[in-house]
Amino acid sequence: MILGDLGATVVHVDPPGGPLWDNPANAILHRNKLIITLDLKTDEGLNEAKTLVAEADIVVENFRPGVLARLGIDFSALRKARPELITLSIPGFASDDELRRDWRAFETVIAASSGVFTDMGLNRVLMGINPSFSPLPLSSAYGTMLAASATALALQARERTGHGDHIEVPLASAVMEGLSYNSILIDDYPLRYQTQREREIERRRAEGLPMDMSYDDLQEFLDPFYRSYVCADGRMFYVVCPSHKNHAKRCLQALGIYDELVAEGLREEEDTYLPVSLWSSDVSLGVYPLPKFWADKIAARMKAVFLTKTAAEWERVFGEGLFPGAPQRWLKEWIADDHAKAAGLMIEVDDPILGRMTQPGPMAWLQESAVAMLKPHPRRWGTAREALALLTGMERRSLAAPTTGLPGGWLDGVKVLDLCNVIAGPHSVAYLARLVRRLSRSTRPNRSMIAGTR
Repeated sequence: MILGDLGATVVHVDPPGGPLWDNPANAILHRNKLIITLDLKTDEGLNEAKTLVAEADIVVENFRPGVLARLGIDFSALRKARPELITLSIPGFASDDELRRDWRAFETVIAASSGVFTDMGLNRVLMGINPSFSPLPLSSAYGTMLAASATALALQARERTGHGDHIEVPLASAVMEGLSYNSILIDDYPLRYQTQREREIERRRAEGLPMDMSYDDLQEFLDPFYRSYVCADGRMFYVVCPSHKNHAKRCLQALGIYDELVAEGLREEEDTYLPVSLWSSDVSLGVYPLPKFWADKIAARMKAVFLTKTAAEWERVFGEGLFPGAPQRWLKEWIADDHAKAAGLMIEVDDPILGRMTQPGPMAWLQESAVAMLKPHPRRWGTAREALALLTGMERRSLAAPTTGLPGGWLDGVKVLDLCNVIAGPHSVAYLARLVRRLSRSTRPNRSMIAGTR
């Protein structure tokens, strides 16, 4: 879908009985696609598939490792015949994971195997509700973004080298890449970095107490700048200002309680990386987490102030004050929100089966083609012959003659200036940096494994 939103001509292949997952979500997932039916277990269907592959730049599959080759579509053979071909496999588990690669890796199987149900957060531990099953397809979501971006980068490298590549993005690896923060365990790290929840977990374990905290009680263990507050209209407002001095300060100033807290001893250290013993006090605004004394004091004041305005009024205050926070909304509210529509986060598509429907907007914005991306074509059905005519009717791109023995990775020679901070920006650039001088090439490209822990 993402490649189609970005302008690719996409042919989607269903098995003879139709999609294995027949759901209204397919109207979204298959927009900008021509859908055909092929039976790879017949000679006719296999030959038609191979004919389409011969015209494709990219072939994507998400069978278990080895299944597609047994059906007669062998990526190694195809790429040997056409070095410029890019093939993408998205299995549940890595092809070199001898224990799990043949498992039917549904989203829940991957999550259970990867510890997602038990290690997702401290709240679950304190409430004693492990495992806690989530309907969110986290593995597929992270795998999607890694697979789509890796494919685009492989296309860029192909312009330079004439070579395609084979990419494997195991969903179990992708979810570990995305949730690495939740899986980090650091022994003996300084007490100042331990949250109240972590300390409470350690206390209960040391004293043999049960993990039976209620949701309401748990809220009192959260940092005041990283929690939700009840507003005048009974709605909850989520404040997200931890680890940022300016955000926390602006928040307290907008709430009208900054000066009184400073008068009571709240401090802002110039260099918060110094040992706490060298600070002027035991607290510094913008450091996460705050000591319990100050966390409780600030949270109590914030609770009282939030009750003076509605969630919508606080949203405007936070937006105009340039610090992060937002009312908690139901999904249906967000879909119908004026901002979501005006920003292109929600778009309207006329599906041939479901009619006019609201769909999520494009995953990425390209300034020069944003308008076109807001108006995707609905899914449509056709035959293998129509699909072949669609692909052969397109001009084949001229590429550099395939070369051998090239050192380095897909992005060798690309210059990147990193002006980012916090999380998303630095991680995006780190991802790009992995693909420089990392993917070795010999007489022909080796398989490129994208995503971290296996």
